[in-house]
Amino acid sequence: MEDSELNMMYEKEKQMVKVSESSFRNSVWPSLKPFVNGGLAAVLPLSSVYFLQSCIYHSLNAMVKSSGQELINPKWLHQTYFNVSQRMPFVLSRGGINMAALLGSYEILTRKVKVLNKGSPLTIYQEAGCGLISGTFRAYICYPLIEGHVAAGIAQAVNLKCNRFGHIFSTITQVVRNEGVLALWKGAPRVNPASMASCTGMLVSYDRTRIYLKERYGLRENAARLGAGIFSGMCSGACAISIRYAAEIIGFIRSKRVKSPHSFLFYALKVLKPGGGSNFYSCLGKQSVRNAPGAMIMWVFLEAVRDAEESIGL
Repeated sequence: MEDSELNMMYEKEKQMVKVSESSFRNSVWPSLKPFVNGGLAAVLPLSSVYFLQSCIYHSLNAMVKSSGQELINPKWLHQTYFNVSQRMPFVLSRGGINMAALLGSYEILTRKVKVLNKGSPLTIYQEAGCGLISGTFRAYICYPLIEGHVAAGIAQAVNLKCNRFGHIFSTITQVVRNEGVLALWKGAPRVNPASMASCTGMLVSYDRTRIYLKERYGLRENAARLGAGIFSGMCSGACAISIRYAAEIIGFIRSKRVKSPHSFLFYALKVLKPGGGSNFYSCLGKQSVRNAPGAMIMWVFLEAVRDAEESIGL
């Protein structure tokens, strides 16, 4: 009798666990999944780079010890590895929060808009609107970690041997107590427009380019993802450059406004005149080389995470 009661209790508990798991998958997980995927898309490549650096460090250290000759300065080698190890937790957390906010919010917004469209694909204007909102959300959420007071606290905490995260939180509380909560975003309007434009260009261009490469040139899925990721990084750089150049024009106008009452167009043409119209994108090649590899790696890891989740039924 006791065994049968225990079996019944076990079966009831098993059913409750299944119900809780199904409710989590149906209600919580769909909303949480895009943010988790975005965070993993940033954390996994950074972790891979750190693992590679660790392997290189240990192999070089073994070579130095076995040869007995100072081919590489051991102090420099140890100091470099120590600096990387100290910074890695902050780099991983900052990158994870950054991409989780950007990619997660963009996927949620596009999903909502697609429902409003009754299943029809989004227009490019709708995608641009979703990208701009996601870029704004990411820029203002992550600004204290990247440019603001928290970034300064992180830079100081890296050199500490203990209680590093406590130092960061004490920095935040001190700034809020002395200057108010809005002080954490001091200077954000000056930096965020370029960041918002960069994120918008990267998000909007990826899916359209991937579909275009598959349908027009017959590329396989992996090749289309690589090409779309590279082009996404180039679009990111192009959008950021345009905003920065417009900011330079506005700054030039403000600096000259006191001396001359000419219009905006007069100063804009005066700034563009030395290099012609091509001066507007004179740094596009350099910015593309800087942005494209990172964007490509991020998209590749994001798609790999999505494929892995589909294979296990998440």
